[in-house]
Amino acid sequence: MPSIIIPLRTIIALCLTLYFPVSACRAVEGNAATLDQLTADEKWDDSIDLARAIAETPNREQDLTLSFARLARGLQNAGQLKTAAEFYQRAVDESERPPAEKLSGKEKTLVRLAASDVLVQSQQLSAAISALEPILKADSTATDSQKQLAVWVLLRGGSTGLSHGSFPVAGEAYALALQHADEQQRPMALLGDAWATAVQSEQSADAVRKLANFVEQYPKHQDAPNAARGCAQCLKQMGRDADSTAMLSDLLARWPDSTAAVEVIRSHCGLATALIPSAVRHWLLSKAKADDLKTFDAKTTMLGLLIASELSELVAWSNLAQHLAITDQTGQTTSDTLSQLQLQEKASDAEQLAIQFIAPDAEHPVTTAAREAACRWAGRTSRWSMLAIASESQDLTAADPTRTLAVERLFAESLTQTGRTKDAHQWWVYLADVRSAKDFGTLIRCAETETAFGKSTSKAGERIAAARQAAGEENSSLRLVSMLESEVAIRRSDFDQARSLLEQVVRSTDAAGGLRGRAQWLIGETWYMQRKFTKAIDSYRKVEQIDTSGRWVAASFLQAGKSFEQMGRTKEATLCYGTLLSRFADTEYAVPAQRRLAAMSPGNNPTNPSTTQPTIRR
Repeated sequence: MPSIIIPLRTIIALCLTLYFPVSACRAVEGNAATLDQLTADEKWDDSIDLARAIAETPNREQDLTLSFARLARGLQNAGQLKTAAEFYQRAVDESERPPAEKLSGKEKTLVRLAASDVLVQSQQLSAAISALEPILKADSTATDSQKQLAVWVLLRGGSTGLSHGSFPVAGEAYALALQHADEQQRPMALLGDAWATAVQSEQSADAVRKLANFVEQYPKHQDAPNAARGCAQCLKQMGRDADSTAMLSDLLARWPDSTAAVEVIRSHCGLATALIPSAVRHWLLSKAKADDLKTFDAKTTMLGLLIASELSELVAWSNLAQHLAITDQTGQTTSDTLSQLQLQEKASDAEQLAIQFIAPDAEHPVTTAAREAACRWAGRTSRWSMLAIASESQDLTAADPTRTLAVERLFAESLTQTGRTKDAHQWWVYLADVRSAKDFGTLIRCAETETAFGKSTSKAGERIAAARQAAGEENSSLRLVSMLESEVAIRRSDFDQARSLLEQVVRSTDAAGGLRGRAQWLIGETWYMQRKFTKAIDSYRKVEQIDTSGRWVAASFLQAGKSFEQMGRTKEATLCYGTLLSRFADTEYAVPAQRRLAAMSPGNNPTNPSTTQPTIRR
């Protein structure tokens, strides 16, 4: 609801002219003279007490209209507005008593104008209206300028009433003002009357008529767009949805740059795109194509992107994407937009937007929060290849304020997830040593890649020790640390220590089946490396009892087959490979099993299996 702007300087000028000199008072005697002197001396408490006592004197013949008015004006200037309103009201009442017959019409009018202004300020609106009504009557002796001032006070009173929820009295003030408004005042009176009606739901039909009338009469008025929007809202409340939509469409077409138009657009944010009216779509796309996005907040930008994606509006899409990139300060809108695009089966558009944010260039900057949100979305949806490709363009030695610690973790994890663990190693080391990351997830990855690709087992041991410290008392994390410690022991050929560590993991009840299965498989690997194939086979056979995921069961069949081959037991080896192919044909172990079966077929001259150095598979 717009505020009604009243030229307050006019009211202030009025107050400055309302000077009630003592000489203007006729036959001032006794208590009245004392009151005037106390007022002149600014002895407010004494003045108030005496004035109230005089006012309550029965059968009083003195006229104290101007004395009360002077006291009220003094209290007003002293900042005692509530008490000033009391004595202005007393002055008005006093002016209607028989002893005030000698006062001129001009004096009475000035008293009423001054009183009404202060009554409005103290939110005594009904009293203010009552004070002004005699001035506006046809038989009033008030001048045209005084009547104009009375209308200004009514307009101010109506605005105050609307602001403080006094809607009926606000309507009364505007209705009276409308009857006597001049050309300058009429638009404000007409609009105020319409708003006062609109906020009272029982009069919504009248509100539609009045608001539409204002728009028709004053289409160039600054509040015309707001009136049109208010009219549309009233129409919707009445169930006239088609008329409401038509009014909003007219608003967007006639006043596209107005605040009301922007508010209409924002009111549609959060709705499904199928529910967005064509006029709203047109407004969004027109602004986006023209790159006129200064009024687009985060939600409006998101809505525009969803519609541009739906309609394949490439120019609008590009401008909106860049606007989002440089305005999203929290990352929430970027995250929400990507999620919505995915839900609307626009995965390719979501990926395009994410790539633009994940790997920005100098010509297409992005906020730190938006970039991180895009990276998190890619990780959350397992788009690791996207992140891994983006990581290739990164220079770890160059500062980049938009590359947060979370972004760097995701880059490192993407390389790990896509099998590029050797490339991931430098990222994890950078995070631990340069960025001083202390979280367990980073330190365990760093220890893992150091164990696999580091140059020394001592450095791997240091990394593992740091991860163990970060794990604290969390048993599941400690099991992962034990697995790495066992691998370092294997690299040092300390197989007994490795098996001791691995058996702790196998026996743990809080470790996942897949981790326990891998630990049992690694126990078999230690025996295999020591060429103790019978013990290796026994260890591999136990994997199936532990690993519910099946991955390490498949690996155990392959390694058991190799162990049988080493022992010259080709029948058992063939059975292991065949079982693997029948049960786990879609795993990475199926191809080597197929090759070994083919090599053992009659007529082939397989490479001596004893020359093959086994490797620890992860």
